Amino acid sequence: MRIREFTTAVTLCLAAVPAFAQQNPRDVTGPWTLNADIVTCTDLPITVKPIPALTVKGLQATEDRLGMTTGDTIIVWHTPGDSLAIGQRYTASRLNRDEKFFPRPGEGYGGLRTTGFITITAINQWNALARVDFSCDPIQPGDYLEPFVEGSIPRSAEPELYPDFSDRSRILFGADNRTLVGMGDIVSIDRGTAHGVTVGARFAVYRDKYAPTLRGRSSTYGGSQPTDPRSPLVYIGDVVVMSVSETTSKVSVIRSIDGIQSGDTVVPRRLKEPSQ
Repeated sequence: MRIREFTTAVTLCLAAVPAFAQQNPRDVTGPWTLNADIVTCTDLPITVKPIPALTVKGLQATEDRLGMTTGDTIIVWHTPGDSLAIGQRYTASRLNRDEKFFPRPGEGYGGLRTTGFITITAINQWNALARVDFSCDPIQPGDYLEPFVEGSIPRSAEPELYPDFSDRSRILFGADNRTLVGMGDIVSIDRGTAHGVTVGARFAVYRDKYAPTLRGRSSTYGGSQPTDPRSPLVYIGDVVVMSVSETTSKVSVIRSIDGIQSGDTVVPRRLKEPSQ
């Protein structure tokens, strides 16, 4: 999937900043109950297609079924030197779209969909058997396997300070390649550990409704709009970082006054006083 480049000519960033609020669980995870598996199951933006060393072979059962779900026993390809061992856990995943749609270098992000978590239960010379501990999506033959990493979600978030418009990132996509999300959803932004992002960081979301990617959507914006580079960004909502990779982060939408879209501007809340 190609994410359109977000460009903006906005030079003035004036927006109402919500009043500071005492933190409660909804200020961290949004209105719904979240756990680490839900966060992990959300598509991961990637720029390079994976080269899998281990893959799923199929279902170990008398029935002929393509998708494998929680509780099923599956077959994993086993080759000498692959280090498989009974009791090892793996994460299964695959590209969220056909490989032919994967972007070329520098053209945005593709997505890796986590399909589930498995545990190796038996091994012979040619194959290994595994139990599906949890499935985000039906696991299929050919899904990639990577060593399982225990996840967690933050219990607290950074203070709701003022937005720093000098450091702008953007909304990418959420689960199932979704480009429109709302309260309680998980979505990714194009900032990660390489940019100093940490779990629990708080960001504000804004929209430039005159940006080239949004102009012309008359059904959404009530007709054609003039281009005005002096117009302020429009506040849309707030997000909190749930997990971080090198160049992207998965965030929970804890507040929204409109649907949050791919390409919306995201800025960290870290200023103790408004920008002058």
